[in-house]
Amino acid sequence: MRLTLSLVVGAAVAALGALILGEYEFDWLLTGLGGPLVGVVIAEVVTAVGGRRGWVPAVAAAGFAAGALAWAAWITSGQGLEPYPPLAWLAMGLAAAAALVWAMPRRQAGAGAGAGGGGGVSPGS
Repeated sequence: MRLTLSLVVGAAVAALGALILGEYEFDWLLTGLGGPLVGVVIAEVVTAVGGRRGWVPAVAAAGFAAGALAWAAWITSGQGLEPYPPLAWLAMGLAAAAALVWAMPRRQAGAGAGAGGGGGVSPGS
């Protein structure tokens, strides 16, 4: 249930971001900062509402982020009347990559440090 809610809220945040960013021209600043920022914000919303990180939230957040930038670029292009901004493709890739990295599970300190996970006290001891 929480996963479904997180995806609905993530899609809503992506739609809001698309409507806001669609009012601006795609330049290097919007592409370089706006793209990754949109990805991180959407990924954080999806993981915070869903309460977990993983492949499903990460792929969904990346798709929402790329879709938000695609929609924003379509709005910027006069809803298809003008050429599609070339930097929008880069912004979509950066947004998707940032969301994917942000929503993936974090590695634990000491994980993979040998056969006992680092030599600490086992729970049965």
